[in-house]
Amino acid sequence: MAQDSLQCLAQLASMHGPVFPDESAQVSYLAHMVEGLLSTINGIEIEDSEAVGISNIISNLITMFPRSILTALPSELFTSFINCLTLLTCSFGRSAALEEVLDKDDMVYMEAYDRLLESWLTLVQDEEHFPRGCFVQPAIQVFNSYIQCHLAAPDGTRNLSVNGIASHEEEEINELQEDDRELFSDQLSSVGVLGRVAADHCIPLLTSLLEDRVNRLHGQLQRTQQHLMASSDLGSVDRKVLDDLYEDIHWLILVSGYLLADDPQGETPLIPSEVMEFSIKHSTEVDINTTLQILGSPGEKASSIPGCNRTDSVIRLLSAVLRTSEVESRATRASLTELLSPQMGKDIVWFLRRWAKTYLLVDEKLYEQISIPLSTAFGADTEGAQWIVGYLLEKVINNLSVWSSETELANDTVELLVTLVEKRERANIVVQCESWWSLAKQFASRSPPLHLLSSSVQRSLMKALVLGGFANMDSDTKQQYWAEVLHPLQQRFLNLINQENFAQISQEEAVKQEIVATLEALCGIAEATQIDNVASLFSFLMDFLSSCIGLMEVYSNTPETINLIIEVFVEVAHKQICYLGETKSMKLYEACLTLLQVYSKNNQSRKRSDATAEEDQYQDLLLIMELLTNLLSKEFIDFSDNDEVFRNQEQGTPASNRTVSAADVVLYGVNIVLPLMSQDLLKFPSLCNQYYKLITFICEIFPEKIPQLPEDLFKSLMFSLELGMTSMSSEVSQLCLEALSPLAEQCAKNQEKDSPLFIATRHFLKVRDTTRLPSQR
Repeated sequence: MAQDSLQCLAQLASMHGPVFPDESAQVSYLAHMVEGLLSTINGIEIEDSEAVGISNIISNLITMFPRSILTALPSELFTSFINCLTLLTCSFGRSAALEEVLDKDDMVYMEAYDRLLESWLTLVQDEEHFPRGCFVQPAIQVFNSYIQCHLAAPDGTRNLSVNGIASHEEEEINELQEDDRELFSDQLSSVGVLGRVAADHCIPLLTSLLEDRVNRLHGQLQRTQQHLMASSDLGSVDRKVLDDLYEDIHWLILVSGYLLADDPQGETPLIPSEVMEFSIKHSTEVDINTTLQILGSPGEKASSIPGCNRTDSVIRLLSAVLRTSEVESRATRASLTELLSPQMGKDIVWFLRRWAKTYLLVDEKLYEQISIPLSTAFGADTEGAQWIVGYLLEKVINNLSVWSSETELANDTVELLVTLVEKRERANIVVQCESWWSLAKQFASRSPPLHLLSSSVQRSLMKALVLGGFANMDSDTKQQYWAEVLHPLQQRFLNLINQENFAQISQEEAVKQEIVATLEALCGIAEATQIDNVASLFSFLMDFLSSCIGLMEVYSNTPETINLIIEVFVEVAHKQICYLGETKSMKLYEACLTLLQVYSKNNQSRKRSDATAEEDQYQDLLLIMELLTNLLSKEFIDFSDNDEVFRNQEQGTPASNRTVSAADVVLYGVNIVLPLMSQDLLKFPSLCNQYYKLITFICEIFPEKIPQLPEDLFKSLMFSLELGMTSMSSEVSQLCLEALSPLAEQCAKNQEKDSPLFIATRHFLKVRDTTRLPSQR
């Protein structure tokens, strides 16, 4: 009976906009739906198969009816609906946690839980439409339930089950933890928003839980150290307590990060209004000096500092993470690194990066109201901001020394460093630190342990060092900085490739490592491009590009090095082409054309018969198409006219005498790409999408060039478009239609009915017709 009722409700709830004579009829309809849902759910035990259906009904009711209709429901009915939603969310959350423990293939409760959290997100983001504070208590219940499910017993229920089934093996847990940040990002985002709704409860709760776990971790590490002094056998250490603490800290830091800050892509990150209001509301109860003392004493227990209860809770939550960081650092100094969790290390620097983007040197002009404690602790020209920049920099240096072999942790650490220097105001403080200069010299001289870092980490580290070089320094200091960071790179590279026997020694492992390190560094330099540094970086990089082309010959049989050389050009084009004036653009076009010519010559003479041949060619073609697409982007995004970044530098060949254009390079690249694009290669989704995106760009920008292609290439291009329309995804089919549109316009303009282009485009009318159902024709 319940199953039949749910199916009926699901059908009604999924109806798109039934016609109502007036608003009262709509309210009446919704009230009937909610009453039916509540009466069906109350008194029954929900089966696994019904969970997703129930969550879909609730989601549809919330998203399909205007807020004015929801708020017009009778008060008691609306309250009952919210209470039901709260109880279901908590229940489904507990069942979803159990599914994880049992490692079920069909995660029905996880799906239902995600859907209900999305519904909460929809409601609280429209909070102004509802009675004030009506979501606070539900938010507390859902938040508490989420935290409880992710904490170990006795405080939480993580890894416990009604059947007494044990959790995953530790190896499996650790493997799963690696992706929690991404895997559960939607859940964490929703829980973080709910935590802001009930900030008075949730921020102090997180602080208390995290401080408690950090204190216990510190004590456990001390006891373990004493045990090891007596035994010195790591195998005799009971890891269960430590692993439970690490897992608790892992989730507490993730939730804290999502509550305190967002990660808006491409926008200025702002302190969430609820967090700011919470800090402002309690600022009269706060002792600023005590707050700053707790912030600046990560080596002490917060509870041991007099007056600790009169501190800003937002700052104290950050301080709890800094204490976690300090416990980790002290353990490494005590040679207890093997007992530490790399996952906890990743969580710490991830949180600090997310926090720094939003709070460090907070710009008061962006807010109607500013919290005095936050402004005093982290505002511009404050001792607190200077102290924390120095602390974070020391954390980065310590991590790169201790965790150089943990690639993901090292990568997150360097991303924190990039965050510290990507904004000029923060970089100005960073470059005043002695440790920054020490790090720069150490990296430039390839000193251990930095030379042990993975290629991707070294690339990001170079990006950070270049960004730091554009902070405010006097001219002598800046010149000294570049002499210590970039000059050694250039000198070492030139000394190596200019040796008479370079061709003979080029395949030696040490030489190849040096070449790869240089190419990665060049990519990092290109990635550091900003509008105010492009002139300097373009000139520096152009000196390298011709040498890189020479390396194409030397390493023609080393695919990974060839890929990296092309990648340097890809990054330069991607980051810099939009800022270049005509003369500078032409220099880049010429370099890219030469690169493609050398690649084409080498590719024709290279025999690819081994098993990795297709994969090598896949990587080559993907990068070449990315390069051509980046060059074409100049037609869409061009800042060179608006920003005189190359003032007094645009000298040389006048536009009327130019020798190479974007069209020349791109069409030459197409000559390389088209003959190599087999149907097997098009089975790679990323390659397929990049290929059709490139073709569409070319047809849109240079439609008049398409008929001028050699006959074989023209036929290959048309075959590719037909294949894309008939055999590929809807996204690719759409791209093909967008490519054909300018070609059809070109035919209409020329009125040449016997031209190959006209015949080809007319053929596509038949092709399109055969891809439609008879009823659509």
